[in-house]
Amino acid sequence: MKLDQDAIDKLKNGDDTTFEKLYHDTKRGVYGIVFSILRDHDKTADVLQDVYMKVLIKINQYKVGTNFNSWIMQIAKNYAIDIYRQEKKHTHIEDEVLEQVVSEDRDLPDEKSKILMMLDNLTEDERIVIILKVLDDLTHKEISKIIDKPIGTVLWLYQKGLDKLKDYYGEYDA
Repeated sequence: MKLDQDAIDKLKNGDDTTFEKLYHDTKRGVYGIVFSILRDHDKTADVLQDVYMKVLIKINQYKVGTNFNSWIMQIAKNYAIDIYRQEKKHTHIEDEVLEQVVSEDRDLPDEKSKILMMLDNLTEDERIVIILKVLDDLTHKEISKIIDKPIGTVLWLYQKGLDKLKDYYGEYDA
């Protein structure tokens, strides 16, 4: 997705129609990358709003003719990482309690819990690549630009993540 100068000007002037189209075209990918880092739907929803506010504030920094999707994903990724780091300092004890609850809940998880448990087995990079590929249907090349890693690394992370998910799913169903 590329924005032309006209679309940028409309966003600067608060054109709701342009913003709604932009939001509709990018929300799944932005949600996916933020969720892959924060792993909490409520926090992700809050951060999603902040990301789009940042986009409107930083719209002057977007270079006309470049891939807007990559640009917004980078903003989302950086902001989510900042939030994660801030909260990580405060939630060490909560994480231990959550791990205990999740381990107790392994007997009868609902679909969300099962997916979260599966994603917890992935590294952060694997999780981001899998979510961007599956949820937003991005190409490996687009993901490579978003996470700023070589395409070979993205392919490797994707395959490694898929293998872990298959192994976990096999163990879970056994």
